[in-house]
Amino acid sequence: MAPDDDARDHWPRHARAWARIGPPLRPVADDVARVAAEAAAWTAAHGRAPRVLLLGVTPELATLPWPAGTELVAIDRSAAMIGALFPTTGVPAGARAARGEWLALPRADRSVDLAVGDGCLSNLGFAADYRRFAAELARVLADDGRLLLRLFAAPPAPESLAEIGAALAAGAIGSMHALKWRLAMAVQPAHRNVAVVDIRRAFDELVVDRAALAARTGWPDDVIATIDNYRGSSLVYSFPTADEVDAALAPALVRVHRHAPAYELGDRCPTVVWSRAV
Repeated sequence: MAPDDDARDHWPRHARAWARIGPPLRPVADDVARVAAEAAAWTAAHGRAPRVLLLGVTPELATLPWPAGTELVAIDRSAAMIGALFPTTGVPAGARAARGEWLALPRADRSVDLAVGDGCLSNLGFAADYRRFAAELARVLADDGRLLLRLFAAPPAPESLAEIGAALAAGAIGSMHALKWRLAMAVQPAHRNVAVVDIRRAFDELVVDRAALAARTGWPDDVIATIDNYRGSSLVYSFPTADEVDAALAPALVRVHRHAPAYELGDRCPTVVWSRAV
């Protein structure tokens, strides 16, 4: 990611527009409940609250019902995101957020019981950065630690823009955010890394009249306009399939289980749990 004062970095704009971002780009109650259940199970098995590393500053994860005594540290490279989104209430006592890199975490070896994140892998380059990420998480996780991530994963069979356009015309896409992710996954190259400006370009090709889209769908103008956060950005997202993610994180991390929620695009947004390789 570019520095926060670089106009080509869209994260400061994204932080300011956070209230207009919705599922599947943000987790819902089902996603949060999965993480809460894992934390409760870990606590019950070990007789103490976990040491938690939050990758990013997703408010829904920071404020979930963590077991009493949980130690939580959030790491994000964007000062704008930390300042705008990390909650000041509803978090475990002593919780804090700090700037840092996920590929070089400011955490000691074996110091994390649970590492959690929402869509964070899509901010990394596939597949080299995924492998570096796996090695770094394997370093900081305790021997019995767990990594819990909600993925943004491409479907095994890619969609075409024509198919997405037909679904949009038929009223089969329920939100602007679902449309955005379907476009992103459709236009990404075979190497799975897509420039965010290309996502916006695909939207503009598909939607020539935003007012008509708003009238037909009921989507607010300012929500549709969140696509403009990508204008001029130099950032790149990645959307491998869930199986490709598992392969990229191996052998450092081993999948324990995967859960796909029932909401729109839930099959592309599974919560996955990994353990350190033995």
